[in-house]
Order: sequence, then structure tokens, then C-alpha cells
Amino acid sequence: MKKILLLLLFALFTNSFVFSQTLENGISLYEQGDYERAARILQQSDEPEAILFIGKIYFALNNYLLALHHLNQIPTTAESEIYQEALYTSALVHFQLDNYSRSLDVLKVLSDTRPSTSSTRAALTLYDQILGYLTLNQRRDVFRESVHDEVRLDILESSIGQVRYNSAVALLNLYKRSVINSDPLRLSRIETILEDSVSYTQRYNPNRVNQAPKGISYNIGVVLPEFEYDTPEYEIPQHLYFGIQLAVEEFNSENSDQKAFITYKNTNNSSSSADFIVNDLVWTENVDFIIGPLFSGVAKEFSNLAEEYQIPMLLPLANADSLDLYNDYVFQLNPSFATQGKVMANYAVNTLGYDTLGVIAEKGSLGDPAARAFVHEAQRNGGLVEYYFVEDLEELGYDIRDYTKFFTTDTLDSVAIVEAVYAPFTGTVAATLVESMLTDLEAMRSSISILGSEEWMNVNLEDRRLNETELYFTESFNVDTSTTNSQNFASSFRLRFNTQPNLFAYTGYDAAKVVLEILKRVKNPAYLRDALKDLNNYDGLSTRISFKGSHVNHEVRIRRMPRDSDLLEGELTIDDHQ
Repeated sequence: MKKILLLLLFALFTNSFVFSQTLENGISLYEQGDYERAARILQQSDEPEAILFIGKIYFALNNYLLALHHLNQIPTTAESEIYQEALYTSALVHFQLDNYSRSLDVLKVLSDTRPSTSSTRAALTLYDQILGYLTLNQRRDVFRESVHDEVRLDILESSIGQVRYNSAVALLNLYKRSVINSDPLRLSRIETILEDSVSYTQRYNPNRVNQAPKGISYNIGVVLPEFEYDTPEYEIPQHLYFGIQLAVEEFNSENSDQKAFITYKNTNNSSSSADFIVNDLVWTENVDFIIGPLFSGVAKEFSNLAEEYQIPMLLPLANADSLDLYNDYVFQLNPSFATQGKVMANYAVNTLGYDTLGVIAEKGSLGDPAARAFVHEAQRNGGLVEYYFVEDLEELGYDIRDYTKFFTTDTLDSVAIVEAVYAPFTGTVAATLVESMLTDLEAMRSSISILGSEEWMNVNLEDRRLNETELYFTESFNVDTSTTNSQNFASSFRLRFNTQPNLFAYTGYDAAKVVLEILKRVKNPAYLRDALKDLNNYDGLSTRISFKGSHVNHEVRIRRMPRDSDLLEGELTIDDHQ
């Protein structure tokens, strides 16, 4: 009997030792960030501490629902420190799931627990941080959903000076109608503050610096196509992504209390539709915003889903005018063609002083809306559009002499004299149309000024018999490599990716940088859409950004094509930001 008892005691000691070693090894791997191996080892134990760390592992892996499943398995009879840490971690999980009422309810109970421990103190800090983080709508949701009247009172009190006067009064009235037992002293103090709307207005600061819980993370969805290495398109999305990645890495290195993470999706994957990609990013990855996709046609599919889920989406290159018609969450970094036409018209009339103008563009092309916007803006500023030709030029074999004959500067001709012609040629036929128009102007010895789209940037007037012709064109992106910021970026890019950055690398960097800087300021992603709309005069490396209350960047650079004489005098370009 004694022998059997000794064997049983030895077995119990051995099992206890094995479980202890298992728990110790699992926790060590967790602390090293080796989450998958840690989870496999910890799952061999049913100790509350092992279950706690399994929950913490899934939280670190952004698998929030599975994290809650394990955290909820820890019994109330577990050691108080373990149980309290499980509650605190579950509050963090609820916060990441945007379930703010549940998070605050858990933190309220935990912070009121006595005696004070590291978990209860952390809970009180996080509780206050979340109260300062919430938007007005989120405060309303918490007020309705919380199971604790104390949380409702804290929502009311923390709203003073954080929300507009009428919103604070409405919240106070709702609280008084909804709560029977309240703290009379705190309630009286709030009522006194709200008696005077003038003094409250002085207390209210709409530009306040918002709070955010320490360690908050932002999830970025990046949707770009992949191309074969030997194709000319290969480096476009590759360098865009590298630029985005560098901006994120800089953000993480500069901010100890905020982090950003990227989830990439390939839009050229035949098995992944726009619907599949966006749903996966929203439901599985819990993204806060999306950068991409690349092309306007694909962007249209994604934009509808971004609107449905109310996820801000920043398009780095797509510039179709149709994307902005009904989309409140889609922002175009690349100015639309209508915007380019509007800026060019404004520049032609108000800066260059042209008052009689002509327009020629391919019907149905991207230059079509640019032409229409040019006419509208020119006339609004007092200019006269004498000739407006938006025709099916392809049908004519791009022989456009029937239209260019009106752009003569011969005063003996019977046609009306125009000072400049706007020719927003785009797409694969742009080079053909540019060549045809220049040839016609040469034949007529015209000195009319040309106002063009970006496709005109490679024209060399010195090779033409157009000695007096001035050429101006719009440009959306350009990098001044002489600046310190650009040189620092290029150096960091080469060290990180072992290649020289192209223009798209700078653009990708600007796209991620501007969003991350806004998030650093507003903290709560729920503010991101409105903050983007209000963004003006942001200086990126490749472009300036001004949305001016809209969803399209309005910053368009106007460049003048230089001549050899200009180079001798040091005059290269004329830039204009409208």
C-alpha cells in the first residue's frame, strides 16, 4: 500500500513538474513573439494561466473572437491576478472590435475592484483614455448599450467641453430621464456648467487634441496588382508598395504608443474579386482604411464596397471623374481630369491673361470632362471660348485639320483669332494627336499658345518651326530631388530595398504618410474621413494635397515648357497651385 501511495505521489509530482515546465516554456515563447509555437505548447495545459496566455496570443495575432473565447474560459475562482489580467485583456479585445460599451463596462468593474493591483490601475488608465477617444456617435452608442449607470454618468461628464453645447444638453436630458440613482454632486456640477451656453462655448474646443489608448494599432489594407517581372508595368505597384511600407515603418519607429500594420491583397488574382478582397479586409483584418487599387476601372468596384462598409479608401493614381459622383469615403490623390481642366482654365484667364480661347479633345476620352470643365471655368472667370471641338477624332483617322485651321494667328484669315487652345489629349492616341496638331500649327505658322495635359510634357518646341509658341501643361506628380526630404527618402529607400526609387515610390510614400499623420492627430479612425476632406496645403514629396472639402485632390501644377533661351537665363518652369 505504501509503495502504491509513493507511486501516486511521484506521478502527481511528475505531472505537476511537466505542466510547470510546459507553462514556463509557452510563456517564454510568447514573450519572444513566437506565438504559434507558444500556443501549441500552452494548449497542452488546462491551467488558468495557460488559458490566459492563449487568449493573449490570439489577441496579438488579431484573432479577437478566438481570444475572447479563451479569456472567457477562465473561471472566477482562478487566482485574482490571473482573472483580473484576463478581464483587462478582454477589455482590450472589445476595444479593438469597436465594442466600446462592453470594454468600458469591464474596465469599470475592474478599476473599482479592491485592493488595487497592476491590472486595476491599468484598467482605470485605459478607461479614461477610451472616454477621451470616443466620437459623438460612439458616446451615444455606449450610453445606450452600457449596463452600468456609472459608465453613463462618466460618458456625460467626459463629454463636457468635448462635444457641442446642444449635444451635451441632449445627453444630460437623456441621462436624467434614464437613470434613477445618480451622484447628485456630480450631476449638479454638470447642470451648472450647462446653464450658460456662452461660457460653455468658451470651454468647447473643436480642435482639441484627442486621446487614444496607449498601444493602439491601425490596420491598413493595400490593394494593388502584381505584374510579371519582365513587363513594363512591374515596377509601378512594386514601388508604390515599397513607398507605403517605408512610410509605415517610419511611423512605427517614431511612435512608441501607436503602431500601423499592412495587409496586402493582389487585385490581379483571378480567384479574388473586389467583393472578396474588401470583405476579407473588413471582416477578417478589421482594416481602418485602404490604399488602392491602382486603376480607375477596378477602383469603381472597390469604391462601392468602401461606401457600404464606410471604410475610407485613398486612390494613389486613379483619376476618373466618375469615382467622385456619389462616393463619400473614396479619395483621389491624383486630381481628376475635370479638376485639371478647371485649374488650367483658371490659370489661362487669371494668370496668363488669355481671354479668347479654343478647345479640342477626343469625345469619350478622359480629356472630354477636362475640356468641359475648362470651358465652364474659363467662362466663369470672364474668358470667351470661341471654338469648342470635342469630337470623334479617331473616326477621322486623327486628321484634325478641319479643326486646327481655326487656331491660326493670321489676322488676314476670316476666322476669329484665339490666343490659346486647350488640348487635353489622353491615352494611347495622345502622341498621335499631339504630333498631328503640332504639324498643322507649323503649316499655318501659327504662334497660338498651347494648353495641354500631361501627355504634352515630352514635346520639344526647339525641334519645331513654332518659334513664338508657348506651351503649358498640367502635372499631377513631380519630385524635386534637390530637397533634403527627397534626398533623405531616396537614401532610406535604397538602404531598405536595394534599388533606386521611382516616381511611384514617392507617391506611395505620400499616400500612406498623409493618412498616418492624420491618424496620429485625430487618433480615432472614425474621424479620418472628415479629416481628409478638410486637408489643405499638405506638402508631400511628389505632390501637394488639398481636398478642399471634396474627395479629389485640387493641387495641380502648371508647367511651362522651357526653351534653350530660357535655360540660358535660368528659367525652367512656372508652377501654380490652385
